[in-house]
Amino acid sequence: MKKIIILYSLLLCLFSCKKENEYFTSDQIYNTVIESVDKIHDGISKTDSVFYVFNRYDTLIVMSSESENILRPTYNVKKVGYFKYKKNKIIVVEPYKSKFELIVKENKLGFVDNNLKPPYYHGNDYQKGFVYKIKDLQNLELVDKGNLMKYFQPNAEYEYLPPLPPTK
Repeated sequence: MKKIIILYSLLLCLFSCKKENEYFTSDQIYNTVIESVDKIHDGISKTDSVFYVFNRYDTLIVMSSESENILRPTYNVKKVGYFKYKKNKIIVVEPYKSKFELIVKENKLGFVDNNLKPPYYHGNDYQKGFVYKIKDLQNLELVDKGNLMKYFQPNAEYEYLPPLPPTK
């Protein structure tokens, strides 16, 4: 009986230590983000410690960087907040015309200063990570991994002409 109680308390401790999803509407989205961070550390870049979660239309992008706001797409977007995972900072970016509600309204994301100036860029870092197509909140399909520079090229959709000078 004593062994059963010890085993039961050990199992209870293991299950209670599991990190709960407090940020996303779907556990599948949270698990995909966490798995992507682990895979980036294992196969793409061991030195990156800042990760960004982008959501545009029906696409989820998990991108890594060596430091915060150093890459072009990371300092031009509004950040919702961040959370920590294994000494990594995972920053969730405000969704752009998202088909799915991914972020929990009352989430526990930490505050991110959107006015933070980018540090000096040494030129060695680039956009890398994973791209997923969201079929629904429980099903994601891997589209691309590795170098993501082709997804962050200047796009005519975002190029705005400067205002005309005032007429006299």
